[in-house]
Amino acid sequence: MSFSTPVLVAAIDFGTTYSGYAFSFRHEFDKDPLKINACNWIAGSQALVSLKTPSVVLLKPNKTFHAFGYEAENKYASLAEDNEHEGWLYFKRFKMTLHQNKSLRRTTSIKDVNGNEMPAMTIFTMAIKYLKDHLMGTLKSRVAEFTEDLILWVLTVPAIWDEGAKQFMTEAAADVRIFYIAGILTKQLLLALEPEAASIYCNHVPVEVMSYNKGRTGAYAFEPGTQYMVLDLGGGTADITVHEVQSNQKLREVHHATGGAWGGTKVDDAFYQFLAKLFGNDVLSTLKDENMDDYITLFRDFETKKRTIKPNLEDKVTITLPFRLLEIFKEQSEETLAEALPQTRYAKTVEFKAGKLRVHPEIFKEFFNHTLQGIIQHITEIMQSFQGESVSKILLVGGFSESPMVLKAIRELFPNKKVIAPADPGLAVLKGAVLFGHTPSIISSRISLCTIGLEVNVQFIEGLHPNKYKIKKPDGQTMCQHIFEALVQKGEDVPFGHKIENTYSPSEEDAVTGIGIYKSTSENPTYTTDKNCTKLGTIVLRRPNGGWSEDAQIHVVVEFGSTRFSVAMTDDCLDETYRDSYDFLRKQNQ
Repeated sequence: MSFSTPVLVAAIDFGTTYSGYAFSFRHEFDKDPLKINACNWIAGSQALVSLKTPSVVLLKPNKTFHAFGYEAENKYASLAEDNEHEGWLYFKRFKMTLHQNKSLRRTTSIKDVNGNEMPAMTIFTMAIKYLKDHLMGTLKSRVAEFTEDLILWVLTVPAIWDEGAKQFMTEAAADVRIFYIAGILTKQLLLALEPEAASIYCNHVPVEVMSYNKGRTGAYAFEPGTQYMVLDLGGGTADITVHEVQSNQKLREVHHATGGAWGGTKVDDAFYQFLAKLFGNDVLSTLKDENMDDYITLFRDFETKKRTIKPNLEDKVTITLPFRLLEIFKEQSEETLAEALPQTRYAKTVEFKAGKLRVHPEIFKEFFNHTLQGIIQHITEIMQSFQGESVSKILLVGGFSESPMVLKAIRELFPNKKVIAPADPGLAVLKGAVLFGHTPSIISSRISLCTIGLEVNVQFIEGLHPNKYKIKKPDGQTMCQHIFEALVQKGEDVPFGHKIENTYSPSEEDAVTGIGIYKSTSENPTYTTDKNCTKLGTIVLRRPNGGWSEDAQIHVVVEFGSTRFSVAMTDDCLDETYRDSYDFLRKQNQ
C-alpha cells in the first residue's frame, strides 16, 4: 500500500496540558475534508464532555502503567484522599522536558509531582501508547475489521523543537509499535508542526473575525497572495510563523518558525506564586501531599476562570479555598488566614470571607503579564522584519488563544492587523494534523532557521587552511578537518522535498564517529569549530564486514523542506541503500 494515499489518517495531538486524537478515512476526506472524527472524553466527576484529556500519566507502585488523562487525575486524587497514594507515580506537564533541552538523551529522566524519577522515554511512550490504543478501540467499535497497516499516523510537535526533540518523540512512538520494524522509520509516521497544522485547518474553513471593540463577526477567506502570521498558543509554548497562500492554494512559509515558553501554564505558575505569597510553599506542598484531590480541584477551577477572565472585568474574582488548606495554614502559622491577610502585600486587594478569596480584578489580570509580554515582544520583532503592511492578519489558534486577555493584548498592540480565529481554536492543530496527513505536500516550502551542514575533510591548502586542522591520512594525503560543508543556508527558502546530493570517502574513524551534522547562525560558516556553530547530531554509517576499501564511496542524499531531517545513503561496498540512519540524541561527547 502506498502511504501517499492512506486508507485512514490518525492524528495524535500530544500537548503539554491536554491531549487528544482525531482521524478521517480517505473516502471521507475526498468528499468533505472537514469530516474529521474526534474523541469525546468525560471530564472528571462533573461528567462534562471534553474534546481533549489532561496529559497526565499515573503509574502503579510497581511502576507499571495504570491510567492517563481524567482517569489518572481522578484515581490519584482518590488515592490521596484516602492516604493511599504513597508509592504511586503521577506525571504531568512533562512534554516541556523536550523544549530547548540541550542535554536531551534517550536516558533523560523526569520527576513526578513528588520527585520520583523515571526515564522520560518510558513516560512518553506510555502516553502515546494509551492514546494510540484508545484510538484503535474507537476505530474497531465502528469498523469490525480494521488493521493498523492501513493507517498513516500523524504526531504533532512544536515547530520550534530541534531535531533531537523530534527524534525523541519519534522513538517514543516507535516503542509502541507505530513502526512495525523496531528502530526503522517507516512511511507510517509523519510529524506535523503545530502552527502549520493549524494554518492548514484554517485554510479549509471560513474563519470568524472577532472584533473586540465593535463586536462584529464575519467570514474571511485567505486569498492567494495573502500573508498572515500564525500564533499557536498552547499550554507550554507559543509557536509563531508566517505563511503566504499560493495560487495553487498551497502554503509557503515566509518567516521561519520561532517562539518560546509562553503558554498558558505560565499563567498557572503566576497563580501558584500568588498562593505561595499568601500561604507559603510549605503549606501548598502539604496540601498536595495530603489532599491531592483538593489541590487538583483548586487548580482545575483556576483553569476555568483563566479562560474566561476579560480585560474589562471590574468585579472581584472569587476563589473557593479547600477547607483543608485553611486548616494546614493555621497549623503551620498558628494564625488564621483572616488574621494574617492584613499583614501581607494583598491587604487592600484581597478579601477573605466564608472560605473564599475575593481577589481584585487587577491582581488576577497580572497573572497574564509575563507570558503576554513575551508573546507581544516576539510578534513585534517578527513584524518589524517585514516591509509595510504585507502581513495583514494574525491567526490565533491553540487553547490559550481562547483567553479574552490574549485577544485584547494583541489587538491593542497591533490595531492595523486583522486578528482572527477559527470557531474551535483549541482543536485547530489536531484537525489540521489530520488534513496534513492526507496532503503532506501542502506546505510548499519552509524557511531555514539556520545554516545546516556536515563536518567533512578537504585537501589541505597551505596558506588557506590553519595548520592546527592539518591531518595526514594513511594513504599519505594531507587533509584539513572540521570543514563546514553547508547544505542549506540560514534564511533560505527550501522547497518541499529539496534534495542535496554528494559523495564521501569513508574512513574507519567514520564508522565510530559518523558524519557530524552542524548548525550555524552565520550564513556562510567556514569551520565547525566556529563560535556560532553547534553540533546537532550524527549521520550513522554502517561499516561493511572487513571495513571499507581505499576507493570506497558513499553517496549521500539529504532531504530538506519536510517536517524532519531525512537522509539516504548508498554504500558501494554494501551495495545497498539505507535511510534515516542518524542520531540527534548523541552529541559531541557521546
